[in-house]
Amino acid sequence: MTSPLAGIRILDFTRYQQGPFATVMLGDMGAEVIKIEETTIGDYGRRVWRERDGFSAFWESLNRGKKSVCIDLRTDAGRELALKLGETSDVVMENFRPGTMEGWGLGYDDFRARNPRIIYGQATGWGTKGPMAGLPSFDQIAQAFSGYAQQCGGGIGTRPEVPFPGVADQTGAMNFAFGILTALFVRERTGVGQKVDVSLLGTQLALQAPALLHALHFGQERAREFRASPTTGQYECADGRWVMIVGIDQKFWPRIANALQVPHLIEDPRFATGHPRYVNKDELESLLEQAFRACPSAYWLDRLREHDVPASLVRNYAEVAGDEQIAMNGYIVEQENARFGPQKVVGLHVQLSETPGEVGAPAPGLGEHTFSILRSAGIDDRRLAELAEAGVIRGS
Repeated sequence: MTSPLAGIRILDFTRYQQGPFATVMLGDMGAEVIKIEETTIGDYGRRVWRERDGFSAFWESLNRGKKSVCIDLRTDAGRELALKLGETSDVVMENFRPGTMEGWGLGYDDFRARNPRIIYGQATGWGTKGPMAGLPSFDQIAQAFSGYAQQCGGGIGTRPEVPFPGVADQTGAMNFAFGILTALFVRERTGVGQKVDVSLLGTQLALQAPALLHALHFGQERAREFRASPTTGQYECADGRWVMIVGIDQKFWPRIANALQVPHLIEDPRFATGHPRYVNKDELESLLEQAFRACPSAYWLDRLREHDVPASLVRNYAEVAGDEQIAMNGYIVEQENARFGPQKVVGLHVQLSETPGEVGAPAPGLGEHTFSILRSAGIDDRRLAELAEAGVIRGS
């Protein structure tokens, strides 16, 4: 069966995380992704988290399924090579500061002059407008500026927290891929190419839409506490493990109380409905903490699930790696890596029934596809040798 994006060629100038994960997503769905790297050491991501055996989970997870082509974009000959590849591409994607690609003669207008149907995707830190558009930014900067880090720390007056470095990049990448797919869909209908703008800042604001809208409407921020409510949060059990429950609807309250063997609390006026539970939340949390500490986590999980309460053990990565539920859905799969042997890798998180995607091949070596891709663009071996001798390209 044909992959959903088979026949789509993406010229990928992105680096670090936000852009590369977006192109991984598109590559997993069948797009041909040609990763353009500089000619000396390549993408900085090749060296992030690189361990003694040479393995970098950062590089492998963010660049699988791609073809590496090394071109010095700061040269006239390199610029011409990039534009030539753009003539037969459907999409160009980059995440430099605004103006960088334009300064090299590789902006949207330059590619569109060669290929009017081109989709040009630009991912930035701050957006392309405003006084801060040209400033540097990374994931944690967006978490800080958007209010996300402060809210994760507990709100105004608390110590800010970055709960997971990379959350802005990964969610920004999903938005980036969404924007590209939307533009491709429009082009299929109208034949019109266009530019797509996505930013870390914009994505972080969208990620917080409910909490941010509350602040915009009421003029005050909701305090963030250890638990969202007594019936929505994590509790420590007798074995030291934590169990997460989510009972956001009134129907879950009797189920939770029965599962925890405290049925006398169901009709207690202090806790019977949502508002009194909120008013008396400290007292109720103390009672539920006492109940959870009475028995081990496995016991409570069984009872909570018997009573149809949404519940999970709070788990670590080792437990995730060997989990049947994850394996059955293809969220972690086995893959052979020619350099590192059999590997478990993160699978597809978007799955189509009739035109499924496929986990891309292990990330490429530096310049592994330079010559084959440029040959396919009509450049003969003599010219390739001249370009390599001049340092314009690198690879095999």
